[in-house]
Amino acid sequence: MELFLEILGLAGDLIFWRDPPDGKRIEANIAALMAYSWFVELIEKPQYNKLIQENSSVRYVIGKMNIKKLKKSPMYEERKERKLKKVIQKQLVAG
Repeated sequence: MELFLEILGLAGDLIFWRDPPDGKRIEANIAALMAYSWFVELIEKPQYNKLIQENSSVRYVIGKMNIKKLKKSPMYEERKERKLKKVIQKQLVAG
């Protein structure tokens, strides 16, 4: 069931394709994400912090997050946490 819901979420992301997030939205999302312990743990690691501040792929994922939805839905939060960590790991391997 969880896999099905994740697939629906990914399909929703594709269907509701919007303009890429701007720097202002990304920075606002980073500030809002500081309320989540999992994000603070990422920021505290220097190599992750550098990617969050400079890498366009990582910043894009952060900018696309819906903070209101993140606050309301633990499932959405988990999905976005996994996605962000996956992109960070991918960028570490590639970089």
